[in-house]
Amino acid sequence: MTQSMSRVSRCIDNGPMEGWQGLIKEMLDVLYPDVKTYDEMKDAFDKTIDYYINCDPQERFGGKTAGQVRVEAKADPEHISTYKIVSDKRYKEWWDKIKAKKNQPA
Repeated sequence: MTQSMSRVSRCIDNGPMEGWQGLIKEMLDVLYPDVKTYDEMKDAFDKTIDYYINCDPQERFGGKTAGQVRVEAKADPEHISTYKIVSDKRYKEWWDKIKAKKNQPA
């Protein structure tokens, strides 16, 4: 992952990561509701991430897990386009503005 440091009140680039973190927190709470120590939390967190990657089928991936899709993508990068992941118009517009600013003469 690449760290993102956007300006104040410009959180659009942080949204997807915060959404994923929320999902992981919910899964952690369901899978390991009785965590009491730091070591238990660390272990539960690692196991939750592993569960998400290797055991949680994603509707957007046709019932495959994120790990299965990653293996496919590494083996054949062109194959990944078969998964219809909807692009969010807001993110595209935001990044188009950033690119335009970078391309302006100094």
